[in-house]
Amino acid sequence: MRHLASAGRSGLATATMLALLLATPGTSAFAEQQVPIWLPATTPLETKNVMGSISYLKARYGVDERDALRRLELQRISPTLDNELAKRYPDSFAGTYLDQQNGGLLIVRSKDVGTTESALRKFPDARHVKVQTARWSLKELRAAEDRVVKELNLPFETTKRKAEVAIDVEANSVMVWQREGSESVANRSIASANKSKAEQTLLGPAVLDSAFVAAESGRVQLRQMVIGDDKEGSASLLDTPVSGGCDPRYCSPPMRGGMRLVVRRSQQAPTWPTTEYLNGWYGQCTNGFNVTDDWGWNYIMTAGHCMVGQYKVGINHTYYTNWTPISDEVHNYENGCSGSSCGSTYPVDYSIQPYSQTCGGNCYDYWLGPYAKSLVMSWCWWSQSTWTGCQDGSFYIHGQYSYGQIGTHWIVCGTGSGDADSSSGYQRNIGYWPGTRCGEITGKDGGLKTNICTRPGDSGGPLFSELDGRAYGILSHGYRGSGNCPNSPPGTEWSNYSPVSKIFEHIAIQLGLLGEDAHNFRLQTSP
Repeated sequence: MRHLASAGRSGLATATMLALLLATPGTSAFAEQQVPIWLPATTPLETKNVMGSISYLKARYGVDERDALRRLELQRISPTLDNELAKRYPDSFAGTYLDQQNGGLLIVRSKDVGTTESALRKFPDARHVKVQTARWSLKELRAAEDRVVKELNLPFETTKRKAEVAIDVEANSVMVWQREGSESVANRSIASANKSKAEQTLLGPAVLDSAFVAAESGRVQLRQMVIGDDKEGSASLLDTPVSGGCDPRYCSPPMRGGMRLVVRRSQQAPTWPTTEYLNGWYGQCTNGFNVTDDWGWNYIMTAGHCMVGQYKVGINHTYYTNWTPISDEVHNYENGCSGSSCGSTYPVDYSIQPYSQTCGGNCYDYWLGPYAKSLVMSWCWWSQSTWTGCQDGSFYIHGQYSYGQIGTHWIVCGTGSGDADSSSGYQRNIGYWPGTRCGEITGKDGGLKTNICTRPGDSGGPLFSELDGRAYGILSHGYRGSGNCPNSPPGTEWSNYSPVSKIFEHIAIQLGLLGEDAHNFRLQTSP
């Protein structure tokens, strides 16, 4: 791995962030010729708008505010860099990722280090960019991924799939994440420090023949998927908050990602100490994002497992904390299962629900009608910790990143509404504050692995970026923690999210198989 020569200034100067300059090889004027890649954002990040991300970096890695902003600017520019390098060098480019642990570096993987270093020599923060040798290009890894998927003959139904397949840029390999044994009770309490080791040990027979793996010559590796507790209880744009924040349990309209959903069970469940439930009839989940379709209808999105289980049959309904109706379950618009009866539907664990008609009319008129429709909320949780910085407010969602675009160690934020309220909460949440916590993408196993702390009731909550108003995913499961989140430092637990892009791909196929109109579900991005 070689370090690029400095371009002069140690940080990403705000003026030079307007363009990333790449030299164009193959001409006599190679040393002088440059092609600027203009970014849609022309304004540098402001501290006040990304406080959650900055606070996480300061608390986790001991950096100051200036270096935290520099790291976030690297993250903001990396999708554009990825696209350009993939276009120019398809046979050698092998992806990028951020290395937060070793100085906040942007790592570029390539089979041709010299050419890539020359192309990046005008990068404005060159001393924080490293080009690392790769054995396989992304083009080669995608071909290997296709071969694996064909060999496994994976069915559409998530719970019947033997594995999930994902490219790991850091490992420069295709990772095959085996599902057998993934939901063992022991998995729920695996600490973050031990999770990587657990993923190295397969809990069932290998899903790929050893001869197939050997023939791939290192391009393919097997890993054990680890699924934790359901959290239900059994073009870049510069973003800025557009309105004040509110406790996700006690907000007025409009409906935003991160707000409480109270789910009524169809049968009364046992309560504490037999279960974690503090109320036998009502439980908690969280709205992920607002959704629309080609017909102009509007929906909420939450985790599919929120709508299923031993005590939920028929059509389930969601309410807000004040018992105002919100939405109704539509079985064909979800992919959820919970417990040993069928297994987790991660990494496409979702339920998309239209607004109820029980508000003296359409509940959409109450929750969204006259209001902004594309908001996700950030709510600062306050404690005795020294890590208290974040940005209260409601952020516009401008779009989403596809699963393939999302880089490891990108900084992200998640909002949850779980608590220990006697009307709908969970015993394990005593001492936990609902709200927004930031962390990073620690890996990809078909879904998104993070080091964000979550608790029961946070299921379905949004994973998003303060940097550019992009959606990543909704909460599926995670570490079986209790009480308040660790915060000195943060990032010592783990939670996994279902990618939004995969959810929309899944529901389109599902409705097609059922012979229904695909709707073309998508995030609501209209103000």
